[in-house]
Amino acid sequence: MSLPQDTGEPAGDRIAPLEEQRICVECGFCCDGTLFLHAHLNPGERGHLPEKIESAVYSKDGRDYFRLPCGYFDRKCTIYRSEKADVCYYYRCQLLKDYAGGVVSSEDALKIVREAKRVRDELLGEWKKRSGREEDIYFMGILRESGKEADPAIDEQGALAEMDLFAVRCNIFEALLIRHFSPASEFEKLMMPETKVK
Repeated sequence: MSLPQDTGEPAGDRIAPLEEQRICVECGFCCDGTLFLHAHLNPGERGHLPEKIESAVYSKDGRDYFRLPCGYFDRKCTIYRSEKADVCYYYRCQLLKDYAGGVVSSEDALKIVREAKRVRDELLGEWKKRSGREEDIYFMGILRESGKEADPAIDEQGALAEMDLFAVRCNIFEALLIRHFSPASEFEKLMMPETKVK
C-alpha cells in the first residue's frame, strides 16, 4: 500500500478535523501493528524524528521505513499533537475517507472500529493461549508467526483442525480490515482478482 507523500504544509495545518480525530484516537490500527508492519518515511525525515520512531527506522531498496507498532502508541498516540513522521499526519484509512465522503456516519465508523477491536482482541487472546507466550503481540505479528507455526506433520487431527480454524478466523479478520480500513482498490483486488485475457 502506498502512503501519501509530504505536501509541504506547515505542522499547524496538519491537524485533522475533530470528528476524524475522534475516530483515529478510538482506532489506532495504523499505529499498533494491526494493519501494517512498517510505515514509509519521506526523503530527509530520517535523523529528524522523535527518538522511539528514529530507533525503529530501517532502509530497504533505497526507501526509509519505521517498524510498527509505534513506540509512542499506548492505546492511543501519546505524541498526537507533537512533531512526528509525515505519514502520521497524512495517512487516511478507507474508513476516514468513507466518513469524509459521507458514506458512513461518525457513529457507524466508531461501531466498525469497536467491533474490529473486539474481534482483534479475541484473536490476540487466543493466540497467547495457544502459543503459551505472555509477551504482547500485534495482529500482523500473529499473521507472521502463524505462518512459522504451521506444521503439516502434526499427528493430532484435532490440534491441526483447531489451528486451521484459527488461521481461517485470522484471514476473515484480515479481509474485514482490508474492506473497512485499506483503500477500496485493495478490497476490490481481494474480491475480484483480475482475470488474464488470452
